[in-house]
Amino acid sequence: MASIFTKSSRKNRNSFAGAALHGDSLRYLELSGALGSLSVVRQEMIPLGRGIIVKDSLADTGRLLPALEELKSALGGFHCPVALGIPARDVILRLLDYPRMDIGDVKEALQLEFDRFFPYPYAEAAADISEVEVPNREAADKIFVLAATCRRRAVDDLMRMTARAGMTLSAVEPVNVAFFRAAAGPRGKPGGYFVVFVEPETTHIILGYRDNGILFRSASVDLTTQELRESDDGLMPILRDVQNTVVFAGNQYKELALDSLVLGGLLGRDSRLPLLLESGAALTVSVLDVRELWGIYSPAGGIGGFEAAFGLAVRNLT
Repeated sequence: MASIFTKSSRKNRNSFAGAALHGDSLRYLELSGALGSLSVVRQEMIPLGRGIIVKDSLADTGRLLPALEELKSALGGFHCPVALGIPARDVILRLLDYPRMDIGDVKEALQLEFDRFFPYPYAEAAADISEVEVPNREAADKIFVLAATCRRRAVDDLMRMTARAGMTLSAVEPVNVAFFRAAAGPRGKPGGYFVVFVEPETTHIILGYRDNGILFRSASVDLTTQELRESDDGLMPILRDVQNTVVFAGNQYKELALDSLVLGGLLGRDSRLPLLLESGAALTVSVLDVRELWGIYSPAGGIGGFEAAFGLAVRNLT
């Protein structure tokens, strides 16, 4: 899947890095090697000040600079371009279809009718599209694209901050797209499946078809305290959102068998969640282990909590 904004600069073709802004931290992962023989080079987590990200949205981009500079210091400088993941609620993702045409023609068509689908004009947007495969009998006559857009001003502000810190960007994309890439694996999965990433303030629910993300939902679920995380009342909103998404997806893609779910995220390893989702949504649930799925060597051990950063790092390898 393409990024929202792609920049082709790469200083070191043997290293790949992703930095994800989510929760209350900036998480960085640098890899080396190739598919099937990837190794973790560096792994860093930089805390963010309160109020920089609020409810999965960047609220104060100007205060990111100290965190970027702290990351640069910890790494001894940025040695390769970085794919940057931004909070999912700052980006609108929408599946669109057009009569079969070249992808360049689709981009031109979308510019002409942009305000039909999004709440601001194209002139104020930073936007990109990526062709996706969907389980649709009419797909042969149509082209389906996932359109991603956010306000250009927000991206410009981010790019100014990263440039001041000396970070060269290879791409910018929402963290839920990066989450999905990490969970889908290097070759995708057969048929349809759900991916659920549980974060302290937001739960991301994604419908996957083979190696394509075709439905992205983000729900506000407050799990910011240990009390909420340990209570049934705290976890039940996740189950309800998953159940609603299962019903919607089943109605939308009647010919697609949907019986499995991949669970991840900062709080996705809660021991009660798999059983809750299996019993309440009638799905077979597996907990994501990126290291095992992708065959990664990590001298530091596990890389739990770095799924989004990993998905960003490998975006040009899949």
